[in-house]
Amino acid sequence: MNGLRQWWALPVDYGWNVAYARYQRALDITRVLIGVCCWLYGIAAAIALTIPGIGDSNLGRWTLWFTLGTTVPVGVAWFIGGWPSWRMSLAFVVYADVALAAVVLTVDSPSAVLPMAALFTVVGSYVVGFHGPKLVTAHHVFALVTTIALYVSAMVSDPAQGPRTNLYLVMLILVMLAAPLICHFFLMLLRRDATGAFYDPLTGMRNRRGFDAAIGALESRPGSELAVVAVVIDIDNFKSVNDRYGHEHGDAAIRLTASRILEVFPAPAISVRLGGEEFAVICADGLETVMRRSELLRTRLCARSDTAPLTASLGVAEAVVVTREIHTGVDEVLAYADQAMYQAKGLGGDRVAHYVDDSRSGRDGDEQQ
Repeated sequence: MNGLRQWWALPVDYGWNVAYARYQRALDITRVLIGVCCWLYGIAAAIALTIPGIGDSNLGRWTLWFTLGTTVPVGVAWFIGGWPSWRMSLAFVVYADVALAAVVLTVDSPSAVLPMAALFTVVGSYVVGFHGPKLVTAHHVFALVTTIALYVSAMVSDPAQGPRTNLYLVMLILVMLAAPLICHFFLMLLRRDATGAFYDPLTGMRNRRGFDAAIGALESRPGSELAVVAVVIDIDNFKSVNDRYGHEHGDAAIRLTASRILEVFPAPAISVRLGGEEFAVICADGLETVMRRSELLRTRLCARSDTAPLTASLGVAEAVVVTREIHTGVDEVLAYADQAMYQAKGLGGDRVAHYVDDSRSGRDGDEQQ
């Protein structure tokens, strides 16, 4: 029971799965494959319409025509659209499950169409691949209930085929439940371990790999361009902190800095420990808001109540980036913010500097030394 509770509460969610697949450059081929599967569903419906005894009833023919008419545009959407949001993905799963259930439950000859319930496995593969335990459970319960209803209908309408119908049911349970759930279990274990590769163990912040994955998720935002503001934070004279107080105190200082960054720049801002005593934040807020938060962070980092008060130099830069080239655009704006941070250090540190596009100077933010 404890294992089941842990499985049910796994923190790996749709957003993380999509970000990980995007980081691995796997989303484009996945979209194509899903689009092809949608069209194959439509082809199967078209073939069923030509088979005598399958779609003879009005309701059965209507559901087959509905499937044929909707799978074509849905497949096109997967081909030419971006990756769907969580709500759109959920809507797609509901559409696929309900449409398939409507077809198998309304067409004639339930004993003949019972094997078609195996198509729930195709939808289940998508759910297992991108969604968490809750939707996986909901999908499989729905598929199992639909299959049992179809099985009962087949046994009532054609009892002479009882042994074959029983065989179909056992095979369907194995195909729909056993294999996907085993795959889901091991995928969840792998994903749980993989999350550790995306976060810095000392601070709990994203490392560079996790940062790249989170930045990649911005590609799914609407619009072709996105205004971003980058902040680069570097603790001043950190080597002297280690030399004077020891590395254990230095680690505590790094953790404290990270916690204060996350307090001032909470999600949806994307924060990262770049390495050593250097951090960065990517925000979609306006420049003035980010400048105010950066100044607030500067003052919080040098709290006099700390055992060894820290100071930091912060560089801020803004840019409009193309969402389709989000990684290149973010790397550029981070480089600008990094230049501004070094300008702040050159002015003595413990200040915020804003990168100016003409590269002639860095404009200091509101300073408090």
